[in-house]
Amino acid sequence: MSDTPHIHANQATAQANRALALAAVTQAASLVESIARNGMCDAEDYQTMIISLFAENSDHVGSMYGGIYQLRAGLHLSSKLLTGSNIEQAKPLLTYASGLLALEKRLSKNGAMLTTIGEGMQRIKKQSDYFGSETHASVIGGIADLYGNTISTLKPSIIVRGKPEHLKLSSNTNKVRALLFSGIRAAHLWHKHGGGHFRLLIGRKKLHQQTQKLLEELSNL
Repeated sequence: MSDTPHIHANQATAQANRALALAAVTQAASLVESIARNGMCDAEDYQTMIISLFAENSDHVGSMYGGIYQLRAGLHLSSKLLTGSNIEQAKPLLTYASGLLALEKRLSKNGAMLTTIGEGMQRIKKQSDYFGSETHASVIGGIADLYGNTISTLKPSIIVRGKPEHLKLSSNTNKVRALLFSGIRAAHLWHKHGGGHFRLLIGRKKLHQQTQKLLEELSNL
């Protein structure tokens, strides 16, 4: 009996981590869609996702994004998608999010590629330290190149669709690839904390309840 509160606490933490990881996947997908469709995206949310690529691993997903407030956009979108709300661009968001989750599963089985990515991110971290910014154009270019040489070679790859005038710009292409990279890390966190296809199908209600609980916490900040 004495272990029960501890078990409940662990379950609550796992549920919160899954909800936050899914929100991060959704936030990355939303930013990709925004750049592809509008040629721009929310600067703060973009920075949050890019910085997460350099964050130390933690048992609490929120801390890897600077707190749950930094994932508020993803939490709001995730809540709506989980309930099947009729929101603008729902189809591409779901396509990108599901693609990221599936791609991460394939990546997790490729040890050689994971090693290449780890070594590449170490080099890029030194680059970001030199420029003093994780979102410097040269750093984003490095992340995009690493994504292009590794993850994007896995099949089927994620196809980003949008307006040609936006996607033909190398600066936008680099941002999109960097955001997809951040979405892959978020997908890893989702799987790491017990997320999976079955949980999305069967546990959708509990996941939505946890997401709503996190949004309520945000409203009280």
